[in-house]
Amino acid sequence: PPPALGDMGPMGEQRRGLPVFDYRERLLDTIAANRVTVVEGETGSGKTTQVPQYCLEDAARRGVPANIVVAQPRRISAMSVAERVADERGEKIGGTVGYTIRLESKTTP
Repeated sequence: PPPALGDMGPMGEQRRGLPVFDYRERLLDTIAANRVTVVEGETGSGKTTQVPQYCLEDAARRGVPANIVVAQPRRISAMSVAERVADERGEKIGGTVGYTIRLESKTTP
């Protein structure tokens, strides 16, 4: 299960230090109220790694099943984002966090 907001996994301190953290509740409210939400921010602000985790943590808190997909333009990007998110969550690739690239899959069946 996703960590609670107070915990935020083994890298919680780093996660709380990212610029996107200040917008967490506003992002979740906006995502809940709209079919499409575009998130814009500086490189390194946490858009790619944090927003999906916020959605997952919020769904878990509400007891709602969720599948969250993050698309990346290149193989190495997909792998590195998945590895980073898994590290932040204290998990191994293939559990809650995984990736699929063409015929290679590191996901839970």
